[in-house]
Amino acid sequence: MMRILFFLFLFLGCQHQVPKPFAALALSYPEPQYNDYAPNACVYRFMYNEVSTPMQLSSCGTTLDYPLLKAKIYVTYFDLHKTSLDTLFMDFENRLTIFGKGTQRINESTYEDKEKEVLGSCVTLIGDSPSNLHFFATDTKKHFISGSLLFSASPNYDSLAPAIGYIRNDVQKMLETLRWQ
Repeated sequence: MMRILFFLFLFLGCQHQVPKPFAALALSYPEPQYNDYAPNACVYRFMYNEVSTPMQLSSCGTTLDYPLLKAKIYVTYFDLHKTSLDTLFMDFENRLTIFGKGTQRINESTYEDKEKEVLGSCVTLIGDSPSNLHFFATDTKKHFISGSLLFSASPNYDSLAPAIGYIRNDVQKMLETLRWQ
């Protein structure tokens, strides 16, 4: 009886564990469909992705809520007759400095449409930052909008990179379709 128990323990206890294969998270997002958004009594309009929900805030600010991605874009409008363009650029640079701590690099793309009087920039911070995407657009005379992307998740760039890339395309579309009214 003792021999049988010994062989059972030996046989069951000496099984080799097979390592699990590496797996990649396969995230897929819906193909973007864009709609026009013109906040009430505000002087700008742009196209937004249907997977987000725009909500107008006071003072012509807007939030684009992405529930599928657990993310929000916060857009703030400034009247250049009330706020200095230099001050807004300094604020934008300060925001990049604050959120850029601990990031490996910064990717920046600029946008300019002289006919529609839109000059803008979109900055992606590569690394674990509380906010990896920042942008602005202006006509340099009357209007300035600034925006940031925030997730309801821990700042882990490797996990958030697909969502950041998806939303970055939406921000690029926003800049390309921005119109001052």
